[in-house]
Amino acid sequence: MWLEITILIFIIAIIIFFLFWIVHEGSRWQKHPQLGIFARIVQASPRRAFLIFFTFTIMFIPLALLMMTGLWVDGINAGITVAKSDIVNLMLITLLVMAGAFPIMWGSFRTWRQAVRAEADMKVRPTGT
Repeated sequence: MWLEITILIFIIAIIIFFLFWIVHEGSRWQKHPQLGIFARIVQASPRRAFLIFFTFTIMFIPLALLMMTGLWVDGINAGITVAKSDIVNLMLITLLVMAGAFPIMWGSFRTWRQAVRAEADMKVRPTGT
């Protein structure tokens, strides 16, 4: 029972991350009836986009540990020992999700960094010269 609950939480986090990633680029998403709220949140600033993706990327680690705990608790409640292959499979799924989330987070970090550099450059050089 606990494994199913924790897997559901993990999948919901993946879906929300994926929705933010879909609408990250392009202003046409802001007028979409269902995805518009996600677009307006993530497109507000490069800093906010990075913080959203960073939070989700870091959040996948405790959610994976929560899934492993749910697997162990279900095994203890059923009176069986959990196979090592089940734990390894959960860790591999987590690694796969992290391998997909990290480049998205890193790309949004680079976008934020470039925006900060451009803003600092505009402050150094006044416009019109």
